[in-house]
Amino acid sequence: MLRTLMRSAIALLVTALLLPLTVSLALAHGHTTVGDYELVIGFKNEPAFQGEPNGLDLTVTNTKTGEKVNDLADTLKVELLFGASKKELTLRPQWGEDGAYTTDVLPTADGDYTWHIWGTIENTPVDVSMMSGPETFGAVKAKSTVAFPAAESTPAELNAQAAAAAQTAQT
Repeated sequence: MLRTLMRSAIALLVTALLLPLTVSLALAHGHTTVGDYELVIGFKNEPAFQGEPNGLDLTVTNTKTGEKVNDLADTLKVELLFGASKKELTLRPQWGEDGAYTTDVLPTADGDYTWHIWGTIENTPVDVSMMSGPETFGAVKAKSTVAFPAAESTPAELNAQAAAAAQTAQT
């Protein structure tokens, strides 16, 4: 009896300690409503780092029924914008998760990105743009903010080093 009580207390303590972690993950996404549907939008991997594989993390829920909405990969389109650059990406269902969709992207610069999603959800027109920010999802961070013991060179730094080496070789 005492062992069972002790195990239950430990399980409750572990759950209480892990709960803030799951809540913070859910808060790293933006929420918007289109008609009877809620879209939750963010990066697959948060925080997102420049040069690291990532993608869209999109969940669609019917607000009237509370049910997740499946089979939208053919009716929705998605693109990622950074400054004046944009790239359309292929939307696909997330394996094993109802109403969840993703794409693949490798963000090559740090800063604010915008997800643009358009098309239809069960005959409801959708045209939503969501930029990273404090109320939505995190901006892409430079790897140097977490690199240890030394930061990798950025593509711009590598280009500058190559240009300097070429200039030195010519003299």
